[in-house]
Amino acid sequence: MLLWVALKQTLAGAWRLAIGIILGTALYIYCFLYREDIYRQVHLSTRQAVDWLETQPFIMDYAKWYELLKIDDKLAFALYVLFARIVWMFFETVISYLFRKMSEGEG
Repeated sequence: MLLWVALKQTLAGAWRLAIGIILGTALYIYCFLYREDIYRQVHLSTRQAVDWLETQPFIMDYAKWYELLKIDDKLAFALYVLFARIVWMFFETVISYLFRKMSEGEG
């Protein structure tokens, strides 16, 4: 039974991640094509955050990942995905709440 619950939670998490990536990619492309001001602002903010991190010697001593990944553009994309996941979680919560209310009314 515990294995079944773990599998169910893993599948639910994978589903949420997939939806977040799809919606985040769509939002990223939409902002790139039609809302250039938002697109530039997000990239500028992540670049500023990474520049600030570069000035922190303690962080950069242990941040060899930055040299390998050049994380600023990936961080901007991740923010779009995070926003899409938050929006999807809100809609999922509303839908499940309404479904429970409808089920209670029938029973």
